[in-house]
Amino acid sequence: MSAELTLLEGGPAQPFTGTASDLAELRLRSSELASRLGLAEEPFTIDEAAGTVQVHGVAGYVSLGDSTLEIMPHFLRHDPGWRVSLLTMLTTVHRLEWVPTVDRASRHAGLSDLLGMILTNAMSRASSEGMPRNYVERTAVTSSIRGQLDPSKAWRRVVDPYTVDCRFSEFIADGPVASALKWACDEVSGAVQQSWLESELRHFADLFPEASRELPPPAILDGVQLTPQFGFLRDALDVARLLAMGPQNGTAGRADGPTRAFLWSTERLFGDFVQEIAERAAREAGFSAYRADRARRTDSSVPTDSVQTMLESDAEMVATAVCARDYTEDLVDELMTPLVAAGRALSASDVAIVFPASMGLRPGTQLRVREPGGPSTLHLLTIDPSGLGEVGGIDRVLKEFELDLSMVLTAQRRSVGGRRRIGGIA
Repeated sequence: MSAELTLLEGGPAQPFTGTASDLAELRLRSSELASRLGLAEEPFTIDEAAGTVQVHGVAGYVSLGDSTLEIMPHFLRHDPGWRVSLLTMLTTVHRLEWVPTVDRASRHAGLSDLLGMILTNAMSRASSEGMPRNYVERTAVTSSIRGQLDPSKAWRRVVDPYTVDCRFSEFIADGPVASALKWACDEVSGAVQQSWLESELRHFADLFPEASRELPPPAILDGVQLTPQFGFLRDALDVARLLAMGPQNGTAGRADGPTRAFLWSTERLFGDFVQEIAERAAREAGFSAYRADRARRTDSSVPTDSVQTMLESDAEMVATAVCARDYTEDLVDELMTPLVAAGRALSASDVAIVFPASMGLRPGTQLRVREPGGPSTLHLLTIDPSGLGEVGGIDRVLKEFELDLSMVLTAQRRSVGGRRRIGGIA
């Protein structure tokens, strides 16, 4: 069991309550995690003189020697059930079957404890009902025939006539499901806050001794299908898949100070979540949404990296950027120039930016773009991932965005704002 410190991503520096060795470990891991997550800068800023830590660009948790740092994404800072909402975003992005929900046990549990509870519930049931088994080919020297005789070793009968070399199939729990769950129990056990949960996870990691504790290769893990008999393992298997997608990918930190990280880039996570929501909502509304790298470009000399998603109807095409930062007018001005240029190169009739929901931005706001020969309107859209862990949370987000799409891609538009004209001369 370790001490826990919760930080807000992008928030102010907080006093570090762990040990000096934990702080040194975090300093070493910061550059490694930046590399593994593809971040432009290290996620942790450590002020040794003040004894504080600040974090930006990531969300999740990192387990140190005697401490666990839990990091809340800034776009979920007003959500009391933010941990379950974060997990729901991850399962949505990766299209997993597990849909976490908030209940009395999970509302205030730490992120690592949430994952641990799901694993222990499944492994507890597996201890009594069993684990999916596989046939494995074995060879052995036995006193009686088992399976088939091994003809390649028939000569041994001359040396020892009382034994036979046999080949046979054995039905054992040595398979990818058992290995993945045992590996996941190991991964989470060092990060949980409750001692009973740590003890349970370590116990379950030792179950089914014939099964390996190593993470199966991604191709095998992704292809695992559970029969109805073992459907109770589905959520736990999805937890193992989520853990395997983290930056550690099944490896510890240093040999002399193993640390576990379950961290995600907030910018990439929000962008991938918006993409998935846009595709689902567009299908429901009779439109289409697809990644911008699939769009046809009319001007290959203009960079289009600023566009992540294309929204399209029979008559209109909207080049859409996604920004995980909070809306400000200055930020819109900063994003506009490359977005309008990319929209023109992609033959888009309009452009749009999707922000996390905030009090400063009215959903569906539209601004006129004064850019001859380019997109005519900028749409400012929002997605609010808060409350995803509540019952019907994901359906709410889909319906809200579907409504926004119908305002963007149909003639039933709100009046275009005239107070601010972006680009060119009014």
